[in-house]
Amino acid sequence: MLFRFTRLKCAVCTHFFAMVLLALAAPPSLAATGKLLLKLRDATTQRPIENSQVTLAPREGQPQIAIANTLGEAAFEGLPAGLYSLEVQDPRYQTLRLPIVRITHNKTTPITLPLIANKNSIEEVLVVGTAIIGDNLKSAGTSQMNREALRSAAGSGSDVLRALDGLPGLFSDGEYSSYSVRGNGPRDNLITVDGIPFANVVHFSDSFGEQEEIEGGGRYSIFAPNIINSAKFQPGGWSSAYGGRAGSLLELEVAQGNPETASYTTRLDLAGVEVGYDGPMGIDGSSILFSARQLNFGRLFETIGMEDVGTPKLTDIIVKTHSQLGDDDSLNFLIIHAPEEYQRDIDNVLASDEDDPGNYEDVEIVDSESNNTLLAATWSRLVGSTAELTSQVYYRNYAENSTSGEAYPDLVPEGTAASEIPQRANIITSHRDETELGFRLDFATDNALGRLTTGARVSQLDLDFGLSLDDNWIRYSFDQNDYRPDPNQQYIELTPEAVDNLYQNKATQYALYADQEWRWGSVDWRAGARFDKDNFSDQNLWSPRLASTWHAGAKTRVTMTAGRYYQAPRFSDRASDASNSHLENEIVDQVSLGLQYNLNENMDVFIETYYQDLSKLITTQDGVNQTLANTGQGESYGVDTAISRHFSKGWSASFTYSYNHAQVKDQADADFYDADFSRPHAASIGGVWEINSRWKLSGRWKWASGKATDSFIIHENVLGDGNPYRYSKEITATNTERYDSFNALNFRVDYQRAFGRLNVIAFLDVINALGAENPSSSEFNERTGKDVIEAGESIPLIGLRFTW
Repeated sequence: MLFRFTRLKCAVCTHFFAMVLLALAAPPSLAATGKLLLKLRDATTQRPIENSQVTLAPREGQPQIAIANTLGEAAFEGLPAGLYSLEVQDPRYQTLRLPIVRITHNKTTPITLPLIANKNSIEEVLVVGTAIIGDNLKSAGTSQMNREALRSAAGSGSDVLRALDGLPGLFSDGEYSSYSVRGNGPRDNLITVDGIPFANVVHFSDSFGEQEEIEGGGRYSIFAPNIINSAKFQPGGWSSAYGGRAGSLLELEVAQGNPETASYTTRLDLAGVEVGYDGPMGIDGSSILFSARQLNFGRLFETIGMEDVGTPKLTDIIVKTHSQLGDDDSLNFLIIHAPEEYQRDIDNVLASDEDDPGNYEDVEIVDSESNNTLLAATWSRLVGSTAELTSQVYYRNYAENSTSGEAYPDLVPEGTAASEIPQRANIITSHRDETELGFRLDFATDNALGRLTTGARVSQLDLDFGLSLDDNWIRYSFDQNDYRPDPNQQYIELTPEAVDNLYQNKATQYALYADQEWRWGSVDWRAGARFDKDNFSDQNLWSPRLASTWHAGAKTRVTMTAGRYYQAPRFSDRASDASNSHLENEIVDQVSLGLQYNLNENMDVFIETYYQDLSKLITTQDGVNQTLANTGQGESYGVDTAISRHFSKGWSASFTYSYNHAQVKDQADADFYDADFSRPHAASIGGVWEINSRWKLSGRWKWASGKATDSFIIHENVLGDGNPYRYSKEITATNTERYDSFNALNFRVDYQRAFGRLNVIAFLDVINALGAENPSSSEFNERTGKDVIEAGESIPLIGLRFTW
């Protein structure tokens, strides 16, 4: 289920600019005021913090000061609408600055801020909402982005995964809603939503059973803009509370509704509509966030002349409620429902020769639909003076049905009616149904040593995968090691005997973990272990984890992490062939050493080195029979660096550079080759300029080494005389070549203006503004024998939103 969306025509831009100009032409609003309600909490114990001094400063004018009460609350009323900065000072805690706070007319803006205890009795500054945060006992490369940073990052189009671009060690090309970390692929990243592992956070990724896949990501995030409150990214070294992945840990927190005042949102564009509500739920102490959008890109593609893409449709419904049940208890409910459909028929095939009449670039026929659902309830309770108990129950289901085939328009005269063109619409049929019911328990408390965190995970998984081929199917792109009955045959032929498979399995997974933190002199320590019982692989897995941070001075900290992480096989890998059902977990042993130094209160420097040893990697044994085995090995090592100027006096900036060497081999006695997503060098520089309370400019330029690619040869007339003339592509060596280097300039313009209670929010976000080709993949056309490198293009994305 693949479609490519790499350009927009001027008609789209004209449509939106006209709407923006109408908004700009409206008369300005009269003076308006709002309110800020701040809640301060201890970052470790979650208890209210009283007597802290809070300073709120407008961009122009005199600051206001308030003292937090016994509930840890500080309120500011009668504030003119606009932008402010906020600072919290308390001798017991690190000073905290929030550089951007937007006050809206006739609304209360609630903000909850965690303060980190000042264990060193020295003044330190934690800047919230920028790339690097000083959080003890996490990898030095840990980064965090808040709601404002996520929705307005240059090149993101307000997509949460694209917005991460520019963080140290992370690379995103902007075309896909995905990212790679330290030479590992997008599927090597562990993603949680409100603490629950949830991998299916994008639309229009690959379908089960497809030989070609989108590179680990989809086209669009399931989260509409402004839904995610914060994203915390760790490139390695996370605690034993989390499972294992080779890439990174990304923790997404869905925003809570405003318990004080209500907001309504509408967004219209050529693809569809989005509506939302954020406010009180009608029950004391309760709030709700509701977001729903439905997009039909078929209409958009017809408008801008891209009929060959097909008709992708998506719906995203997200609901989150929060209830405060007294001083010590809170209850959250989360609902995510994100179905999608994609159809590509003979009319779309015939439209694929736009650039060269009669030369059809894509003859695939697809009919696919899926449902993606998550239901979760979270209860948190404060116990005693320092303990916290959190329990979660959740239900997750992902169900997909897909058929794929192809048409043969080159076998009939040009101009033949679509209904008379030969086609095989349902060559391969697949279904996929994953159902998970889970329970998670976490308990944390202070003890004589420091702080103990422990918990348990239980989940029952019910899997039903099926794959069937209606008849033999010739494929013209293949590896030299793929099975062929005749070695001289210059193509592969899939057969029902080799492809058909039904995988049905049900198992209960268990995990227990414990982490103990303590302090020894100027060094903080955390030691822990995790036990996983994987009943699909029939393995008992122990994962030791260790972290330490040396506070070398008021401005310097050095962090070390080490640990073992297990990466479970994908369910689709287990289901692709009966022999794959007993695949074992891949093993990742990792160490890192990082330094962070504060040049001043607004600037810091970060550098982190790391090494990963990879074993029992899952590798393809035969692409025809789709057999896999844990025979691979590999390693990844490198360094990430960053210089960050945090937001102050209207602007911020950052520069990052990463070096990575990642190589793998398929067998113990085989040669190493470059990993699929390795880019030895990557650098970026970017910044944000807040012109005034209405206008904001941001931009980022990035450069990276080209992606690794295979060596191959082209064969012609592979079916022989008397048959359709076809070429084939035989891969002769894996990742021995590289595409040309990647470079892209992304920039974004944000505009916000109030007209009474109505706020107009508009943005222009241009990805790859200079139109660099940035090759990273190719598509082989067996009718012409050309391996066409997919070249990048400039992608302008425009949004217009109304809130009141």
